[in-house]
Amino acid sequence: MSFILDIVNGLNKFLSYLDISPKYLNRGYTILSIIPTVYILRIVYGLWLNQNYVQLALYSLVFIALLYFLVLNVLYYFFDKNVKFDITQLFVKVLPEDAFNFQDSKATRHGKITLENTEEVAVDYFSDYQLKLAANMKKMIAEREIKTNDLSKHDGFLIEKNTLYPYYFVKPLNDQEYSLQIGRSYDELEEVGRIKNECQDPLKPIGLFITGGDFVKGGVRYHEPYHLKLMVKKETAKNQTIHPTATAQASTQPAGQTRASRRKHR
Repeated sequence: MSFILDIVNGLNKFLSYLDISPKYLNRGYTILSIIPTVYILRIVYGLWLNQNYVQLALYSLVFIALLYFLVLNVLYYFFDKNVKFDITQLFVKVLPEDAFNFQDSKATRHGKITLENTEEVAVDYFSDYQLKLAANMKKMIAEREIKTNDLSKHDGFLIEKNTLYPYYFVKPLNDQEYSLQIGRSYDELEEVGRIKNECQDPLKPIGLFITGGDFVKGGVRYHEPYHLKLMVKKETAKNQTIHPTATAQASTQPAGQTRASRRKHR
């Protein structure tokens, strides 16, 4: 069993490091899930031969659950079909919205990105950027590269809040100017705006997020133009210059001040 888990874990790490579209990445995970499903089936067969009916019943339930989600994923990611017996919609109704909004955590492979060390950077968009963005979104939604909600069942937006735009590139033009490019693949990137960087450090993008789109409220469907929000890492404190006057002022502060009060006066 541990050998099978090592194989699955290794393949999972390999897929997570591939820079491919979410559509094909999810297909890869679906194919990968066949391995534990078949292994559990082998255990069930062995327990049936040994007439160990208690463990047979338990492992049979595990096998049925794995097979159920495998069938759902195959239908959804390979044939673009939703089925009526999909129980995952129950979790969507019961759990809060934030439970499924993974973009708010802003986590990356190389470390956790928190709200305290990120910020939105201003982009000078071209006049037709929303037309290009809308055309790209229409194709990516049709090809299921961007997850959408079923607006026929409940109110809300078609796409989740702050969904990550999959294909973008921030190209440095010089020390203080960057070009923002988006597309429907990395082979079809188009420039949609310019970024002025007033900091000495180069920009470190962590994600380009999408807001807007179709939404339903009170049973009526509306459309809000798509917008982009580029998030970057803030300049760290160690890169900031400490002036001698500030050091002198800090050394002359009364000894009775607490750490909290000193932070407040900074």
